Amino acid sequence: MLKHLRRFALAPLSLLWLITRAHFFQRPLRTVLTITGVALGVSASVAVRTANVEVLRGFEDAVLTVAGPATLEVVGGELGLDESIITMVRGAPGVVAARPVIEQGVRVVAGVHESEALVVMGFDLLDEAEQGTWHVASDPGDDSPFDRYLSPDAMFLGRRIADELGVTVGSPLTLQVGMRIVQARVAGIIEEKTGVASAWDRLAVMDIAAAQTLLGMVGRLDRIAVITERDRSIEEIRQGLAVMVPASVMVRRPSQRTAQVEHMVRSFQLNITMLSAVGLLVGMFLIYNTVSFAVAQRRREIGIFRALGMSERSVCWIFLCEAAVMGLVGGLCGSALGAGLAHGLVALLNRTISDLYVPLTADHDAGLNGISWVDHSGGGILLGIVVSAVGALGPSLDASRTVAVRALAPGDYESAQRLRAQPLAWAGGLLLVAAGASAFVRPIGTLPVFGYLSMLALLAGLSCFAPLLIQGLQGLRGKNGTGDSLKLGRVVRRMALEHAARNPGRNAVTVSALMVGLAIMVGVVVMIRSFRHTVEIWVSETVMADLVVAPSTWLRGQQSGSLGRTLPAEWEKAIASLDGVAAVDTYRDLRVEIDGHAFSLVSRNLILHAERSRYLFRSGDSPAVLRRVVESDGVAVSEVLADRLGVREGEALTIITPSGERRFAVLGVFYDYATDGGKIVMDRGLYRQLWGDAGVTVFPVYAQPGADVQSLRKTLAHALPRTGLAEVPPAVISNGELRQEILEIFDRTFALTYALEVIAVVIAVLGIVNTLVTSVMERRREFATLRAIGASEGQVKQLVLWEAVYLGALGALLGVAGGVVLAVLLITVINKQSFGWTIQPTFPVSVLGEAVALALLAALCAAYWPASRAAKQSLVEGLRYE
Repeated sequence: MLKHLRRFALAPLSLLWLITRAHFFQRPLRTVLTITGVALGVSASVAVRTANVEVLRGFEDAVLTVAGPATLEVVGGELGLDESIITMVRGAPGVVAARPVIEQGVRVVAGVHESEALVVMGFDLLDEAEQGTWHVASDPGDDSPFDRYLSPDAMFLGRRIADELGVTVGSPLTLQVGMRIVQARVAGIIEEKTGVASAWDRLAVMDIAAAQTLLGMVGRLDRIAVITERDRSIEEIRQGLAVMVPASVMVRRPSQRTAQVEHMVRSFQLNITMLSAVGLLVGMFLIYNTVSFAVAQRRREIGIFRALGMSERSVCWIFLCEAAVMGLVGGLCGSALGAGLAHGLVALLNRTISDLYVPLTADHDAGLNGISWVDHSGGGILLGIVVSAVGALGPSLDASRTVAVRALAPGDYESAQRLRAQPLAWAGGLLLVAAGASAFVRPIGTLPVFGYLSMLALLAGLSCFAPLLIQGLQGLRGKNGTGDSLKLGRVVRRMALEHAARNPGRNAVTVSALMVGLAIMVGVVVMIRSFRHTVEIWVSETVMADLVVAPSTWLRGQQSGSLGRTLPAEWEKAIASLDGVAAVDTYRDLRVEIDGHAFSLVSRNLILHAERSRYLFRSGDSPAVLRRVVESDGVAVSEVLADRLGVREGEALTIITPSGERRFAVLGVFYDYATDGGKIVMDRGLYRQLWGDAGVTVFPVYAQPGADVQSLRKTLAHALPRTGLAEVPPAVISNGELRQEILEIFDRTFALTYALEVIAVVIAVLGIVNTLVTSVMERRREFATLRAIGASEGQVKQLVLWEAVYLGALGALLGVAGGVVLAVLLITVINKQSFGWTIQPTFPVSVLGEAVALALLAALCAAYWPASRAAKQSLVEGLRYE
């Protein structure tokens, strides 16, 4: 060792590797546990970040690929555009070309892939084939390519979707379009000219005229793609177009579609990202503990290095580099695991975002081909190194300040160092005050930045109380009477208390890690239970119709009210005429934009709704408010919209209608949990007058008192008018099924949340294992002495297990306390600022009891192997130096 130290100035890296390598291999189990904890934390963060990026990237790629060279697009919302507008657009100054576009979702209803969703795009195919980046694979027997493009049933599929459906050129396709079954034919396979996979691989393309006929949109377009002159300002051309087209038509950049989706899901993704960071925080505690133990075990070695002239900075760098190596390996493993987890998260996030915000046509399986370990290993490795270095900073600085004389003198250097628990507790109190103050600061936009800071300050403040609580264990030991010492079982528990209280600094880190995992778990579970309870009350008090007649895909994430998925308005009379039907409502739902935000516009028969159902208004009686809305040609808005736009009851809201801009009086604000972005409700008559739209999204049906609802349901399923054999029967959904579907969507939304909580708790358990394994190695002579004076293996095992129970109990105490406060913070600050929903808090005692039981069980399970190892160690080996 001295020879190597003399070469220190010349070969610092070689010396560093010599020192660290030995300790890595001397304590392989502790090293593996630490690396595993870092890897799990990194994997959760990488998986969530990757999935978030891939979901929006897939949507953005689809938007930009289909947009092609277009620099602007003219859109008319869910009701589409009159195709005559394209003539006006083509004549606008600065416009080089204007291409009509249709984009609608259909479903495959025959074959192995029945119910497979398919996005159909309608273009001017002759124009697109010449100017686009794709071409149709040639058919050797095709002598008339123009007829192939323009045939009314010709559909061209992307290579990947064709392979998935198992179809080739000439294969028939049976599709469901709204309420109709239509037949198409695969006329060709789309191939990329570049040979690179793109959004075209998963699209179905038709000529614009054929698409209009197939999709029931004759005379209508979804949007117009506009190519502008290169030497003119795009914004100037946009403003000129906006003046020419009707007021209800929007002119925007194609990228704005992606921006709108990203804005809608940003808060949801941020909350998921913050939750995934909890694993990293707990992993940081694990690194801290590991390096702290390493410093304590190697204090004499550090003293030798310092005595031989090693600087404080060099000592600090030794431990920081050791932690960085563990972070490097953990980052590598975590990146690989995170890429694998991201595969599943892409589909899960796509489904959740489609349920809550907007149907995404991005590739649900993008992760299978687009997500790789190589793509995201750099960020994961950097994350692992940074987390490990930050976690190791405190113990490394402590090592660098080692006094050589004291470290080399007989006695326990660690015992001579007194942890200043009381000043640390005062610091914790200040952090808790800061947490409370941050909770009252307004969000930045819709992002609860100070809410997250409050959450971090809360967890950090509670962690500062852990050393004081651990020192308080000595007080518990002192309360036992002298007679207890005669009972060996109580002696074992007192010894466990003594050892747990002996190292408050190290054990506090383990307790804090468990506390953070449990606090997050308790806080999130209480928030979810409270939210679910609130939604259940809202559903039971507002979803009053006995039956709902809807398109067959309405309960499959297809609730959007676009033209292809509406029901005929004449069904209202047919349904109302049936025996057992008391009343029929006409519910229309589509999206509108106000100040760049997308909101749901709902129209219905509000007089009927006032008589038979209700909204939960912030103030006022539901029937009275709804009647005022009808009489005044006003609107009622959800609390989310009111808070987001700063609109209050009695003020006016400006909405662009097909007949121009119009101001509506806001006559009520109601609680709503069905729409994340916010909702506007107006009377059906006013809506039809202004929008000229007779379509119906669903028909809520109220049965007569005493009527057999199930019999009425069967009657409805068969009695509605048909336009022919190709008409798809509507779905008739019972009240119970509708409520169940709402709650199932709710549960799917939080499925990922539970998975991230499990990762955080598992890392905390690894911290307990790490602590106890190291403790067992430190106390080999103590355990051997106990065995030598007559203690059994079982009693030695009990000693370690009881120590784990005490640490677990303290972690549970802090975790439950922190979890309750965190739940209040999540419900009243973070969730409110992110989404605008008012949630009624409920604190189920069972959740708190389960958290305590989980902490104790986790501690016992984590302690079992170290306890067994302590009980079975060699007596001779342990007493060698006695």
